[in-house]
Amino acid sequence: MRTTMRTKQPLLVDDLIPLVLDANDHWWPCDLARLAAVSRAWRYYVHKRLYPCCSINTFGAATLLARTLAADPQLADLVFELHLQPVRVPLEQRPGPAEMRALRSLLGLPGLKRLMLGGELASKCHRFLKHVAYADEIESLHVDGRAMARGLAESGSLAWDESLSFAFPNLAKLELTDISLVVDPSSAPLPSLRSLVINNVHILSGYLSSLASEDLNHLHITTRDTESTDEQLRIVQTSCAVRCLHYELQKDACRSFIGLQVDDETLGSLRCLHLDGHCVDTGVLQTLAAQCRNLEELKVSGRAVRMSAQEWAGVIRSGAFDALRRLGVPPGTCIPPFVGWAAGELEEIETACAGRIRPISLL
Repeated sequence: MRTTMRTKQPLLVDDLIPLVLDANDHWWPCDLARLAAVSRAWRYYVHKRLYPCCSINTFGAATLLARTLAADPQLADLVFELHLQPVRVPLEQRPGPAEMRALRSLLGLPGLKRLMLGGELASKCHRFLKHVAYADEIESLHVDGRAMARGLAESGSLAWDESLSFAFPNLAKLELTDISLVVDPSSAPLPSLRSLVINNVHILSGYLSSLASEDLNHLHITTRDTESTDEQLRIVQTSCAVRCLHYELQKDACRSFIGLQVDDETLGSLRCLHLDGHCVDTGVLQTLAAQCRNLEELKVSGRAVRMSAQEWAGVIRSGAFDALRRLGVPPGTCIPPFVGWAAGELEEIETACAGRIRPISLL
């Protein structure tokens, strides 16, 4: 009588599951959902990977997520970052009471640290910010109006007032993108704010300085409207110690960077300056060197920089920016047309940097 030996199926030790998940940074959510159905152990580790950051793009998805989290409070405890940017799909009606209850439920989650509101929620966004139940725990807030700018009925907008300043006392980063902004002059500064990112924001009234406290580690401004932005920047620099400034100009016409136009004393805190899209020449650099005496990092980029490699090397050899440690230069000269530098020209800049009493490293 023949006997057949059964071979055991290979088993994966549960302790190896997190290593398998960590081996790939590009898991699709649908793949993770399938893995969660393999076993209880897989479901546990997949949930820890899926739910910390939840991204919602439709009102229907918001309703489903709110229902799931309400049914399993342990999943709700995993969520610390939420991207709510719902946009109505074709033929979908306006969100009704059920969808609005779902949104309020999601905004009421405890433990949220980072919040992004976009899509149709970017319109009069302050209405939804006032439904954030644990606003004092939010450390990062992003209001993104790009979907509204792509042809939706209304545009993104935010009215910031004193009630929001008091509601978000621990907000460390505020990012505003493609919206119109009204800042109530009576608003108190955000005491914990360290990073302020302004991307194509049309400021209807008020000043950015009303949002910032006395110290700001990072100020990033991207704009097409240079006149009003320059005025906003001047006021911020006057009232706030900014350590790193990134100023990007998105404009077809070349505009010379005219300096920061504030007293030298107010620029003593500036350690890092990135200029992108501005016309920069040797005169601009000499002005910046006189204004920003403690600058440690300077990066100039964009196709509007008309300085040759020899001019860059000359500025470096002149001893300007005596505190500089890191320098970023474009890969060529825009005369126009753009002309890339040869290897020998780059070596001239590198030699000038290395010849300083305190050598400069190129970014």
